Amino acid sequence: MFVGAMPLIIITMFSATNTATELEIKAKKVGELRNTIISNYITGLCEKNFYVLKTLAINKTIISYLQDPNSEKLEDIKNLLHDTNTIFHDKNLSALTGADAQQIIRTDGAPLVNLKDRKHFQEAMRGNIFVSDVLLSRSTGEHIVVLEVPVRNKLNYPIGMIQRNYNLATLQDFIKVYDSDEISIIIIDREGRTLAHSDLVQLIDENEEKGKGHYQYIVDELKDTSGTLRLNIDGKDSLVSYYRNWTTDWIIITFQPYEVIMDQVYSKIFDTILIGIINLIVLFVIAYLMSIKITRPIKKITEATGKIASGNSIDKIDIDTDDEFGQIATAFNKIRSSRDAYQMEAETDTLTKLYNKNTTENIGKMKLKNYAENRPDTIMAFFVIDLDHFKEANDMRGHQFGDKVLIEFAKNLRKKFRPTDCIGRFGGDEFVIIIDNLPDIDIIIRKARDIKNIAANLIVDGIPAGITASIGIAIVPPDGPEYEKVFEAADQALYHVKANGRNGFYYKNAEGIG
Repeated sequence: MFVGAMPLIIITMFSATNTATELEIKAKKVGELRNTIISNYITGLCEKNFYVLKTLAINKTIISYLQDPNSEKLEDIKNLLHDTNTIFHDKNLSALTGADAQQIIRTDGAPLVNLKDRKHFQEAMRGNIFVSDVLLSRSTGEHIVVLEVPVRNKLNYPIGMIQRNYNLATLQDFIKVYDSDEISIIIIDREGRTLAHSDLVQLIDENEEKGKGHYQYIVDELKDTSGTLRLNIDGKDSLVSYYRNWTTDWIIITFQPYEVIMDQVYSKIFDTILIGIINLIVLFVIAYLMSIKITRPIKKITEATGKIASGNSIDKIDIDTDDEFGQIATAFNKIRSSRDAYQMEAETDTLTKLYNKNTTENIGKMKLKNYAENRPDTIMAFFVIDLDHFKEANDMRGHQFGDKVLIEFAKNLRKKFRPTDCIGRFGGDEFVIIIDNLPDIDIIIRKARDIKNIAANLIVDGIPAGITASIGIAIVPPDGPEYEKVFEAADQALYHVKANGRNGFYYKNAEGIG
């Protein structure tokens, strides 16, 4: 009896082990996916806010008022700030603060406060765009985060800042959509304080108002940008997937207690025993009779399935039979062709066939990481390109003409750069080019002139396109800074070109040295 039951015992033990592993892998993948979705939401939220704040920061009325305050311009500035609520469809605070740290205007009507000791104001006075950690609003008493952009004068010195406050209750509502009975989500700031928690109504404990937060021990455990750990979360041994958002440096954590995973394992074991008792003899007979016939095609299909699951490319499965395995092979070959097409579509901009924004950012981060690890005796350059007068050409001759301008401009860029260089379109008339392994700065300057000439001499349908190019360049220093730092340097260089008449280029390294 015992000997006869041995196969069932082995199957059950294997099934339990395999099920536990599968459930753990599944939990990791689900956590990683949810972390990515939430991170993209946070990044999109910040980008939308920063785009509007940057636009306000270069408004001449605001700059003029900060340099020479007078009541005549105050009403115009109030209208500009209140209009941001219409743009965002919300009532989050927008505020203007002077270089003395005293708030000048708030759109929520709450008392004006002095922000001298606030880190986001100090960062603005250093000329940095910044997303704060958790703050307790001095005017409203609400838990908030602040997004700020410095306002600069003609000499590029900060003379104040524009800010928007973001109520953490909205972030709390968003992540609750992605939690479940088994999975919980936490977002914590740089100091381990709670920004949002899918299981809690109280966002932040009173003890977290000052100093390190309740989840600082998690921050101390994390070594990389993303990954998985086994940690004790709120008294439960849990599988933790984490992801550090590039824009805010906040950490998104998705965790599932191991007791939940083991409950599913026990359920699977019970089902396996029932099925095994019924089918044990039949399975042995079928396995013996069919093993020779099906081993080879199963191996091919399994290998192909593993490659697809891992995101790798696969060769065509060659099974020329009329049975089910032949049909499966045909289906896999169709999936292979479709997946390759979808992957190409996901990586490129539909109109210009250049890399899209996400792919360009990933390539840039990869190149910077390789640079920092290998320390080559070369330099890198990031070009941020904006086509001047494109809107006028688009409005005058129609969107089809504008699309042809973008396509022709992209085509000419490819001719001037190496296959290993990254050329991407961020949307609209904004392009980004990343080149590395350069011996000196002369090549960077030559490439910038090439880009200018392409734009200025662009012909579409036999008609001059009527555009020029403003180019901001960041040159990576030997210590290999992070992607956001390099991109911000290039973005600031672009603003410098636009502020000085457009149709030119300006470069600075990622440490801010022009």
